[in-house]
Amino acid sequence: MTPDEEVLLRTDREFNAATQARGGEGWAAYFAPNGVMLRSNGHIIGPEAIRAAMTPVFATPGFSLTWEPSRAELSVGGRLAYTTGRYLRRTRDASGGVVEARGTYMNFWEKQPDGSWKVVADAGDPDEAPR
Repeated sequence: MTPDEEVLLRTDREFNAATQARGGEGWAAYFAPNGVMLRSNGHIIGPEAIRAAMTPVFATPGFSLTWEPSRAELSVGGRLAYTTGRYLRRTRDASGGVVEARGTYMNFWEKQPDGSWKVVADAGDPDEAPR
């Protein structure tokens, strides 16, 4: 593994930790100005829109989203990269029971002018089709 790949994996883990600590605020902080959440019901573009959409989701009692990256790869030019791994989302059903959904995610990253990495596209694929 290259040093740059190690940086990306560490950054993705820090993204997860920030999200656990600060919810939607921590989640949105890792998106680039043009970052997008790719969703089947419509894309959410930009950190402010992402924060507005996700803060109530992360504040929902019983909701959690955690992930662990397993791979990082950089473009030859070193400005673009991706990380991929597994996620676990927990919610509560109408009776208060815990519902778990697992899947694979992929984050596309872009190196920013200050040298930091920010998410330009976030996508996930659940193990089971939504019911």
